[in-house]
Amino acid sequence: MNSFRRCSKTLLQTLLNANIAGSGPGRVFTRSQCYKAVNRRAITELKNLRRDPPKEAAGTSDRRTLAEALHGRIRATGPMTVATYMREVLLNPAAGYYSTKENVFGTTGDFITAPEIGQIFGELVAIWCINELQKFNYDGHIQLIELGPGKGTLMHDVLRVFERFGLSKDRVSVHLVEMSSNLQRLQADKLCNGMAYRTPADQNEPHVQEGTASSGINIRWYTDVVEVPKGFSIILANEFFDALPVHVFCKEASEGGVSWKEMLVDINPELKEPSFRFIQSNRATPYSVVFGKRFDGKELLLRDRNRVEVSFETEQIAQDIARRIDGHGGFGLIIDYGHEGDKTDTLRSFKSHQLHDPLQDPGSADLTVDVDFGFLKHFLEQDDKAITLGPVSQGAFLEAMEGSARLKSLLSAAKDEKYRKMLSDGYDELTNPSKMGERFKLLSVFPSTLKEFLKTSNKVVGFDCKK
Repeated sequence: MNSFRRCSKTLLQTLLNANIAGSGPGRVFTRSQCYKAVNRRAITELKNLRRDPPKEAAGTSDRRTLAEALHGRIRATGPMTVATYMREVLLNPAAGYYSTKENVFGTTGDFITAPEIGQIFGELVAIWCINELQKFNYDGHIQLIELGPGKGTLMHDVLRVFERFGLSKDRVSVHLVEMSSNLQRLQADKLCNGMAYRTPADQNEPHVQEGTASSGINIRWYTDVVEVPKGFSIILANEFFDALPVHVFCKEASEGGVSWKEMLVDINPELKEPSFRFIQSNRATPYSVVFGKRFDGKELLLRDRNRVEVSFETEQIAQDIARRIDGHGGFGLIIDYGHEGDKTDTLRSFKSHQLHDPLQDPGSADLTVDVDFGFLKHFLEQDDKAITLGPVSQGAFLEAMEGSARLKSLLSAAKDEKYRKMLSDGYDELTNPSKMGERFKLLSVFPSTLKEFLKTSNKVVGFDCKK
């Protein structure tokens, strides 16, 4: 393993002591933004997005709004599930939030994510990945997969550190899973200086876009994780699962015992059209029947809750991750805001960094749900193909990864007082328990073949073998 045969402490010190003046990871990168605890993006099973969405032709501005389209659909077919509503709001090809809104990030957008706050976050994630990679005694090709890459900032920082440790184009390829063509363009601007090319619709290729980083590393885009080629993979998902559509179930006592009813989105007859309201189904729905059969009685997951938010799309993706690392090797790191089964009602909407009614003007604002890490762990481990460690708080993880020492190194290199304050404020935002430090959590994923090793050792930095 040549340069990778070193302990995590050595890796961290190498980064901390990197040449500040050079182009390595010691260089200070300024990002004048602040954090808002909302999501980044979503993914569904939609296919055939090889062409960019058509531009609106002249004279078509009178087309129906998404609210009008949803109103007509409900009037014709009845109330829809919360998951269906979320999917339409976020990814409707003609009017969905991620499909049409050009600017969703930054102070002029609707939210900002951890990698945008400062370079420390991405650097320490990269160091963690390199440290875990060396334990696999693997010298072959590495697929670096990111689910929902946002603006591409996290991947940009990770690649910079990978290159510093000798992981170059000869060993690494990047595979980005992103539904939005708008975000695909943003990511290409960040990672390939805008030099990425769309895959023609008549070509039988799984990727929809391809480019090359300045280092020569090949980057490909996909609309579904199942399209990514199989191979040894490092999988990253930062604020990804919070945007996946959820079904909402409520427990109801009845003469025959306990049953689960589903929350639905219906027309609100008391307000001017088009307007909506949440209702509880009068009878069982197909999804509530499946949920009841599968999970009723699983107290470790339900925790006596009378209301549960579950994403079956999360289950599909989690199973793909587990099968991938079980069959071809690799590991994953999931970062998101969420809980371990103690919350019941977290669906909300954000617009311009402010809370927004999720049923008002659908398509104009982001929708998000706290990740239920209890269910996520269950989905990853249910087929005995993967084992998870965590979740642990983001603040504890970054401190275990010597984040404070990295901050000190960057501060010593920054001469401008404004930049120094930005670095300090940013790290405080990432680690302070009253900010992102406690609310955000990390979950690591490994092949189940390492189960006994991980249970009897304390080898995963930042996780302390928390199961």
